[in-house]
Amino acid sequence: MKTYVILFILYLANLNLANAQEFEADSLMAIGNYREALNSYNNEELSATVAFKKARVYVALGDSDKAIESYKEGLELEPEAIRPRFELGRLYLGGSDFIKGLLIFGELNEEFPENPTYLFFKGQGLEKLNSEKPAMDAYENVLKMDPDYRRARVELVPLLIKKSETALAIKYSQEVLDENPNDIKFNSLIAQAYYFAKIYSKAIVHLERLFEIGNDTEFNRRTLAISYVQDGQWEKGIENIDIFLKQYNPKDVDLYFLKSKAHLRLQQYDEAQDAIEYSILYKRPSIAQEYLQMASIMAAREDFKGTFETMQLAVKENTEDDIAAYQLVVAADRYFKDKKSILKYYERFIDKFGTSSDYAEIAVARANDLKKEIFMNVEE
Repeated sequence: MKTYVILFILYLANLNLANAQEFEADSLMAIGNYREALNSYNNEELSATVAFKKARVYVALGDSDKAIESYKEGLELEPEAIRPRFELGRLYLGGSDFIKGLLIFGELNEEFPENPTYLFFKGQGLEKLNSEKPAMDAYENVLKMDPDYRRARVELVPLLIKKSETALAIKYSQEVLDENPNDIKFNSLIAQAYYFAKIYSKAIVHLERLFEIGNDTEFNRRTLAISYVQDGQWEKGIENIDIFLKQYNPKDVDLYFLKSKAHLRLQQYDEAQDAIEYSILYKRPSIAQEYLQMASIMAAREDFKGTFETMQLAVKENTEDDIAAYQLVVAADRYFKDKKSILKYYERFIDKFGTSSDYAEIAVARANDLKKEIFMNVEE
């Protein structure tokens, strides 16, 4: 009897010692002394609980591989543990084992179908595997369960924009803005949705709101500038382009191009030409579109020689572009007085593009007219 009592006392002593060691390790973990906490857990007898705690220490230390090993070790002892499975699934999704993460959250979602978080991370797994439509369905179902699940909404709206489902993207964004008109994230997302839907006036409203609440970013300023130009608000477009070029990127060739178009619409030819020259200066390697814009400016000024010479440069940049090639022919028609010289340009165009160009019929008709005029020796 005495022997049993002594063994029981020793058992209690060992149990108290183990509890004391685990308490010490937990305390070290709580104050951020992760390395000492890990050493303390390693001195304990292996159990599912200890393995899971070690895994969390490894996560805190940034060692995902060892964390995964410890979670798997613990789950072999306690395979139905919910929180460790959840944590392991997130580690897989945060690394490169997306399929393993998806499998875990798929199982958790099946076991707990009313839990929106498990469905959300299932959506994350699907998205990482480029299964975007099923991911969108998952996020939408999360929001049906819990309309306040912000992370699901933040993930869903960009996918809707990417898939050109801009009406739904606007709907999901507006639901947030109805409650909080100054929400930065959803003002940005709804502005993007309107922008991609080419409803530029609405995009402008939300972009301006972002600036009002202090969210002056490179992306927002550039998008606002483009939206003003696309909406035909030329002066405001130029104003915001100038701010962007000064504040963020003085070599943005696309914005110089748009700036030139805006000045041209305002019949500010010097400014239009200056802007397109900057676009040509900074763009590499192809500048065909910029030369076309330069030619448009010169044509508006009735500088036919300049238009013709600029179109030659445009065609040289892209010899297979029938639009540029035909505009060169038209420029030659306006510039040269000699009909034989003009006819050569039409014939070259017809020889090169044949009937494949939308301009072939017009070119053939004009060439025939020129031949008749030359034959009849008719001078314009």
